Amino acid sequence: MASCVKEGLFYVKEDPQLGTIRGLDPWAVDNGIHLIRAEKDAAEGIMMIREGNQQQYGSVHGGMLAAFADTIGGHSLVPYGYMSVTQNCSMSFLKPAKGAYLFCRAVPVRVGRRSCVVSVEQRSDKDELVTTALFHYVVAETIEPILVEPKHPALRF
Repeated sequence: MASCVKEGLFYVKEDPQLGTIRGLDPWAVDNGIHLIRAEKDAAEGIMMIREGNQQQYGSVHGGMLAAFADTIGGHSLVPYGYMSVTQNCSMSFLKPAKGAYLFCRAVPVRVGRRSCVVSVEQRSDKDELVTTALFHYVVAETIEPILVEPKHPALRF
């Protein structure tokens, strides 16, 4: 596993396709998940499609899609000052995830003191809807809220 460097609150890693990847989660950074932004209205991320995250038919493995959605969904609660863990998830796989990269957008639907609900969509580089999901998170810890301004505003969808 490639190593990550911690800079303040963020883990960073150089990636040949994305440049500098930043995130709050070292696992995500090591797996090429790039946090584009995390503000109170939504969190957004991008993941390059690589041989290492595809199954034998050439599309992204469903487990990797779930992990990507869960990672960005959890990051959507950080602007509220919540570090959370997943309690439950319902995910629909609508199309094979193919192309160069995927976008993920997570929108908090309900933010409570102990539990939160987040709606997540993933789209292909052709803006095709690949998955939808609803995540329920339990607040594990309260922290100072962290806002991540867009690193690549042109990549928002």
